[in-house]
Amino acid sequence: MLRLAVGLLGLVASTSGSEATDMNAGARRAIESAVERFREAYNTGNVGGIAGYYSDSLVKLRQGAPPEGKAEVIRRITDSFRQFRGHLDVTNDEIEVSGDLAFTRGSLMVTLTPRSGGEAHVVKRRFLEIWRREGDRWRVYRTMDNAGD
Repeated sequence: MLRLAVGLLGLVASTSGSEATDMNAGARRAIESAVERFREAYNTGNVGGIAGYYSDSLVKLRQGAPPEGKAEVIRRITDSFRQFRGHLDVTNDEIEVSGDLAFTRGSLMVTLTPRSGGEAHVVKRRFLEIWRREGDRWRVYRTMDNAGD
């Protein structure tokens, strides 16, 4: 009887671990998909698509700039799109998930081409994003970046 109980406990533990692994893999895929949708939204100037990426309680820390909330980020991006056509490339080096929180770490490169003509400006950054599950979606809750190579 004791062997059966120990065996069942082992099965429950391994099932729970397997379920957690499956949930984490699903969350990683959802985050990768959200990053791709953000990239596409940025590259097409879709401000609404960009806004959906961020939590309403976003705090963004950019190198050399004061902290921003979601409204400030969207306003800054909207203003930028009036002056520039943007192209974003993103590389995720790491995605880790734990329950309803996750983080991504990677690098990005933004090419801003003036709408009035002239040479493009390239911005390279490293980033760290903290994600939170909000209902059935993952959204960026905290983010920071600094100059990248």
